[in-house]
Amino acid sequence: MEFELTPEITNDIIFAMEDQSGHFLYDSEGCLCVPANEADEAWGEEFSDSNDDQRFYEIPLWDSVSGFRMMDRFVAQLRNPVVREELRDALSSGHGVFRSFKNILKAWPEIERQWFLFKDRYMHAVVLEWYNGLRDSWGLERIGPEPEETEDIVSQDFSFLELQADDAGSADVLLASFAREIAAEYPAELADALMHLWQRIRGTDDGSERILAAETADGEIVGVSISSPFPEGSFLTAQLSIILVFPEYRGMGIGKELLERTVQLWAVKGYRWLVCASPLVPVTFAPVLQRAGFQEIGHVSVLDLTADSM
Repeated sequence: MEFELTPEITNDIIFAMEDQSGHFLYDSEGCLCVPANEADEAWGEEFSDSNDDQRFYEIPLWDSVSGFRMMDRFVAQLRNPVVREELRDALSSGHGVFRSFKNILKAWPEIERQWFLFKDRYMHAVVLEWYNGLRDSWGLERIGPEPEETEDIVSQDFSFLELQADDAGSADVLLASFAREIAAEYPAELADALMHLWQRIRGTDDGSERILAAETADGEIVGVSISSPFPEGSFLTAQLSIILVFPEYRGMGIGKELLERTVQLWAVKGYRWLVCASPLVPVTFAPVLQRAGFQEIGHVSVLDLTADSM
């Protein structure tokens, strides 16, 4: 019996898929999922793939392997490097995988929200593929997924504000943390040179420097954008000297949001150009700059003079 897949039916099927207490069928007449044994007793019908007018249909199989595969795909697309590695370790531990996975997510509410959205879309896609298989058997055209309602996780979990001179110390904590990160990544002399180069690019603060910050609901600063007129006193050109986000919060769109707000900040002031020439902006952020409309004019390169390739 043909039926229309409504959001209510989809949710009912997903609920039954995740219920590991029994075997469920979809009742196309009652428009709900029922235990297989109750279906046989109540209606005296047994499931049959060969019955063109069948009333009951097997719902998509969902077991621990299916759940593990979904978690693995979530981790593969997760851009936050810190949480991604934690979740990978949990998935490869071989025991207590599901509990460990959930416990890690509880410690990262913003990532947990991403997980729930991913899971919801993933499960809906599974049900839709199952339903399209039925439509194939009915000789009907397949249907596509509904347009996803994009939920702005960043704006819900973080607030963005401009720091005043009295609050600049909060940004200094983030800058100090990033300096330690640079020192750990590069040899001491090179790390020191990069920090000095950045300080020169940043210039001296004549009161025109603007610092935008991203903070959690608890008021913790987790990202900053620093920009200023360039050269000092310019009314047409500004420079973005740095965008920083704590490692635990990277890959969540915070840097992109800070960039968009920085661009808007100078645009409304009537500035024509925003230059980003910082050696400390990671290569991985380049696509974000390009999508925002930045064009490359030169770059920073470092040659190791002791390398054998010389």
